[in-house]
Amino acid sequence: MATVDFPRLTESEHTPTPPRPVPLVERRSWLTVEHLAYIGLALLSLLAHMWALGDRALHHDETLHAAYSWNIYTGQGYIHDPLLHGPFLYYLGALNYFLFTDNDFTARLGVALFGTVLTVLPFLVRRELGRPAALMAAVYLLISPVVLYVGRFIRHDMYAIVFEMLVFVAVVRYASTRRPLWLYVGAAAFGLMVVTLETSYLFSIMVFAPLLLLFLWRVYWPGIPMLGVMAVLVAALIFVLPGKAEVDGAHNAIRDPQTNLMRYTPGPIFGWYPLETYDNAYALRIRNRADNDGGRSLFANLGQYFSDLGRFFGHPAVLLAIAVVFGGLGLLCWLIWGRRDGAGVTPWGRAIARGDPVVAAYASLVEGRRWLVALALFFGIYALFFTAFFTNMLGLITGVTGSLLYWLAQHNVERGGQPDHYYTTILTVYEPLLLFWVLVGMGLLATMCWRVWRLWRAQNAETQRNAEAQRRGDAADGDDAVRSTQYAVQRSAFVAQRSALIFPLVLFWWVFAAWEIYSWAGERMPWLTIHIVLPLVLFGAWAAQQVLTTGALRVEHWLAESPPLVHSSLVIFTSIFTVVVGLGFILMTAYVNYGQQLVVPLWSVPLFALALLGLLVLGTALRWSWGYALAATALCITLIGGLYTFRNAYRLAYLSGDTPREMLIYTQTSPDVMNVVRRLEEASRRRGGNLDMPVIYDNETVWSWYMRDFRRASRTGPQLSGPPAQDVQAVLLLQENLDQFPQNREYLRDFRLQRFPLRWWFPEDQMYRLGNDWTTAPVDQVSLVGRVLREPFAHETLLRVWDYMIWRDTRAPLGSTDFVLAVRPALADEMGLGIGGE
Repeated sequence: MATVDFPRLTESEHTPTPPRPVPLVERRSWLTVEHLAYIGLALLSLLAHMWALGDRALHHDETLHAAYSWNIYTGQGYIHDPLLHGPFLYYLGALNYFLFTDNDFTARLGVALFGTVLTVLPFLVRRELGRPAALMAAVYLLISPVVLYVGRFIRHDMYAIVFEMLVFVAVVRYASTRRPLWLYVGAAAFGLMVVTLETSYLFSIMVFAPLLLLFLWRVYWPGIPMLGVMAVLVAALIFVLPGKAEVDGAHNAIRDPQTNLMRYTPGPIFGWYPLETYDNAYALRIRNRADNDGGRSLFANLGQYFSDLGRFFGHPAVLLAIAVVFGGLGLLCWLIWGRRDGAGVTPWGRAIARGDPVVAAYASLVEGRRWLVALALFFGIYALFFTAFFTNMLGLITGVTGSLLYWLAQHNVERGGQPDHYYTTILTVYEPLLLFWVLVGMGLLATMCWRVWRLWRAQNAETQRNAEAQRRGDAADGDDAVRSTQYAVQRSAFVAQRSALIFPLVLFWWVFAAWEIYSWAGERMPWLTIHIVLPLVLFGAWAAQQVLTTGALRVEHWLAESPPLVHSSLVIFTSIFTVVVGLGFILMTAYVNYGQQLVVPLWSVPLFALALLGLLVLGTALRWSWGYALAATALCITLIGGLYTFRNAYRLAYLSGDTPREMLIYTQTSPDVMNVVRRLEEASRRRGGNLDMPVIYDNETVWSWYMRDFRRASRTGPQLSGPPAQDVQAVLLLQENLDQFPQNREYLRDFRLQRFPLRWWFPEDQMYRLGNDWTTAPVDQVSLVGRVLREPFAHETLLRVWDYMIWRDTRAPLGSTDFVLAVRPALADEMGLGIGGE
């Protein structure tokens, strides 16, 4: 008979622990150290988001969003336009203007408040994520450069990301508690996300796809490959099989003048014509529709809009995709709830009978008709915002169709033209600490999966041995009891580790799906990076928790089990690590200043620092343990990386937020715009105590916001109709309008002209774009990313990488489009302007 070694009990485990006295009335404070930590983070986050919020000129897109809110505030109305995303931002902006008046600060106020809220939202999943991980996630959300920058920028993304986090919280908390409150929170948050930004459709794939797969895995696993086949078919039908249209520079389809049909290259296999969304003109026409458009009635416009929709939905590929979706889902529903086995039980009935807690959570959705309340919440929010509070009823339809079809068309347009590696480059520059912990988390997750797989194999092998023994009819003996105990232990370990694996797997799926989907989408913009950063933060915090609080450096280990020498060794390790990194920084800075006059190559400096750090880790491992050494190293990397991350956030948000040396600044209104407007306001007040000074401005949209308070300001087109009236004191024109129409300069001959940058942008071609010939062109003619890929250890490559990563030196001029301020001579002398009109 085989022997089994059971763990021996220590003397302390043999000795019973005396019970702790329990007070007659146990007091529990509602305010804990953890609560105080989150309150402190919330206050710091509020300060970080509010500080100097209105000092930076509004970005071009920000002025549009601020102006739309101002239109609602002043009673000029609003109709949803997916070109500028959902209506939530505009109504909240109008409310802020109503409460606090309208200016650059209050225009950004709503975003800043939501950014503050995002910082502390991990508190709501601290039980599932882990209290240390939730707190670390909150700290990182406070110092993340991407999160802080987007949280001080009037775009829809910060609102959407808060709603994304609330949906995630609601799913996790409902699965844990099955309280209907979390279901309603999730439904409301998803509804608000839909009326905020079209990324909600992508997010629904990321979140609801794994929920559906989990349901099928526990109820009817053959449905998983069925669902996969459906997804592949739909993707092929929409994105692969239709033809490709010939388009002009504005991505409008070129049509035959006789038949008005698109010229196109037939699609593969079936030779289909393109989808209508290949034509940007169709996308612009279908994106919304007013109830009284063209002076027609609501029903007439409804019929015409459905006719326009029919041009897209009547395509064979779309009709087949709809048939695949509804037919596949209908078949799945029948297989799960309609098909019965020999005993008359459906797969759903069998899953319920097993008492599976996951299935029970899904079943609870129908208790008390919770799902109906959730749907009512969602559709109520949808209807309220997309109909502009029931003033444009066509919004009930255009809210979803206009958004989906317009942005499906923009996938082909690929606005911005950013490369596939765009988000990878941005995250490497701004969030290296986050990427470090995500890589660590991937290793930990792979290890956990390996352990679960081994336990599953061991359990299956034991089950087969037991079944074989029963088949042979072997008599029960002592070995059976041992094997039964082993099986129970293995089963318990398997269930526990499988359960522990679900949450990090969901987080990793979110990380993978967000990175891949946003990198695949045609439009890649810097503010969309935050949709990738959020799951990275949660997954990275989980990984940090596994290493720092459950490994060799766990707090309990410090306080209870470790001798004082281990405490001091950690301090010594951290001090030496910091000194080595500081020495490496000083040497790199000094060597960079010497240029090519180096005795040793530049790459030897970081290599020398890494060698010293390696010796430190090796010595610590030999003295204590490898687990302790690696955990201490991870802690030091986190502290130093956190300092670098904080520096990036500070420089981006407060020092260079209006100067696009930062890669995250796609294009930015220059400080001169705000300075010119403020000086014009001062001049007008000096003349009459208010903003009555006559001013003319052209078709540049920025002026719609910045000139809104000038009561006698008038807008003109690109070309002036004649010399301005004698009382007009200032004229604002784009430089391109002055160049394109020479008579504009003639009309302004009595004015003094000064040229300023209106918008400037980051030198993308010199920094991260890869041309078609980047592998063959001379290395000094490719971007910095191209140099890194071709000559990563060359002196010039290391020099340029160091200069940008540390000092944001792009080695290239900023691109810009300019405007001209033309003022009367007396006003020019007042304002101190020159006469450099050329």
